[in-house]
This record gives sequence, structure tokens and C-alpha cells, in this order.
Amino acid sequence: MSPEERESIIQRRDAALARLDEGHEILLKSLDGLEAEEAFLGQRWSVRDVLLHLDSERYVDALERIARGEMEMLPPFSSREEHFRQEREQQEATHRRLRRLLADLTPEQLSRPATPANPANSFPGLTLLELLERSAGHEASHARQIGLTRQFIAAFRSQERALNIAALGDGDPSHLSTQVRDMLNMADYVAGEADALAAVGHLVRGVRLTMHGGNREELVNRASRESREGLWAIVCVMGDGADDDETVAAARRFSETVVVHRPAG
Repeated sequence: MSPEERESIIQRRDAALARLDEGHEILLKSLDGLEAEEAFLGQRWSVRDVLLHLDSERYVDALERIARGEMEMLPPFSSREEHFRQEREQQEATHRRLRRLLADLTPEQLSRPATPANPANSFPGLTLLELLERSAGHEASHARQIGLTRQFIAAFRSQERALNIAALGDGDPSHLSTQVRDMLNMADYVAGEADALAAVGHLVRGVRLTMHGGNREELVNRASRESREGLWAIVCVMGDGADDDETVAAARRFSETVVVHRPAG
């Protein structure tokens, strides 16, 4: 390698390190004053979720192995199907490992302290056995969550990336189908005029966007774009959602697939 090539590589490395340091400083500033409780809040991604995503320990491990000559290069990028298969296999292997560990523990080991008490959250100290008893239903709890998520995915018809519109009739919540109630409850955001949002406000957990004549097309266009990207959005209108409704008409201009959910009865 010539001196010029070495100098070029060093310059590129130093530039990358400068960008790395700059990005890390920006990240640290974004966390200034953040309380621990706030880190777990968020509609789709909490601050903690982002930090877990940024944890690059495995990436650093791989780079160290490449630098030491223990590995030639990073493994090839896998498809979603391959990633999902590997994650499922890893989940099964971890479950078997945990079960073997716990099944082989003696009564004396099971009686050992495992977690300290946390009086601030009224949480007692637990032995290994008590921790096992409390966590044994963890997967079942999240299995129910997965089941609900799959129902909501179907409700939003995410495979078709449809723009969903909930026609609220006279605004009586009892006239809404279970599907629409679930969609309103799980949507990332719900757009609608003030009277529509007021009618379903008790069902909405996501962001509410108030629609009016000046921003109607902008919000419907946004909902259409983000629905195509897989974000869960729903637009609410009063009445029966007839095709000549101004909001529905705008939706049909912006989206190839519009599903209007009309009130029961």
C-alpha cells in the first residue's frame, strides 16, 4: 500500500469518526433532562425503544472479529423471511435453555434472593422461585397482545394499504361496529372535524388531528400516504360516508383503495 493510499484511508477514517462523535453528541443532547418514566412512553416507539435499537454491541463485536482476522466479513443481509425464521429459532432455543435451567434448580437454589425490593413501586424482593412464578405467564400475556395486533392488522387491511374512513352516523358510539371501535383505539392517529373527534374521543388513544376546510386535503393526503407506508390512520366523518361527502371524495383522489366503514343499522 502506497503512502498516499494509507493517508487517504486515515483521512476517511478520521472523517467517519468525526461524524460518529457528532451524531453521538446530538443523541446525548436529545436525552438531556429525560426522566426514566418518560423513556418508556410513546405511541409506537418510546425513547427506550430507540436506544435499544441503537445498541450496536453485536455490530462492534463483529467489527472487532474482522479486525483481528477471526472473521472475513459481515454476514450477508438476510431477507425478512430469513430474519424472522432466525428470530423464531432463537426464541425457541432461549425458551428451552431457560426451561432446562429452572427445571434443574434445587429447592435451595430456588430459595435464593433474585431481585431487590423496590418500595417506590410497592414491589417486594423476590426469590428465584417467586420470580419464576411471576414471570411464567409472560409469554402468554404477550401472545394475547400478538393476537390482538394481528386482528388490528386485518382490520386496517395493511396488506392493501387502504385508507380507512369511519362514518359515524349521528355520532352515537353504540352504532359503531366492534371493528371500528378497535381501529379507533389502536390507530396511530385519528383525523376528523371537531364534532367527529368529540364523538369518538373516548375511544382514541393515538394522536388526534382536527380537520377543517383549510387543511382537509392536506390531512387526507397525509393519511393516504402514511397508510400506504403501513402506519395506522383512520379518518372520521359524520353521517353515512356517502361518496359525495367532501372528505370521502378527497380520499378517493389521493388513495387507490378507500374503505368506508358505515355505522350499524
